Amino acid sequence: MKRVYTAEDRLLVYHFKNLLELESIDCIVKNDGLSSVVGEIPIFTAWPELWVVDDDLETWAKEIINNSKKDTVQGESWVCAKCGEEHSVQFTDCWNCHHDRIIVKAF
Repeated sequence: MKRVYTAEDRLLVYHFKNLLELESIDCIVKNDGLSSVVGEIPIFTAWPELWVVDDDLETWAKEIINNSKKDTVQGESWVCAKCGEEHSVQFTDCWNCHHDRIIVKAF
């Protein structure tokens, strides 16, 4: 297993976990329940961590996460592959037809 992301924001870690799972990348979140022991252990070791199960998918997973962060910063919109409706970057599924946003992996 390889760690691909860690952050203080638990929701962001789970957001990236969902994005990876949409691409069929098996992953787990570690340290999710450690916030209650901050002070007894260093704060950074208590942050939630996102790990991919298959080491070979580490690079692809990091690429998906980084591309998602770039989209958020740049504010790029996306178009639903099913119905063609345009959406702002913060939406993860189509409000019109409820189809999931699909991230295409370039080979």
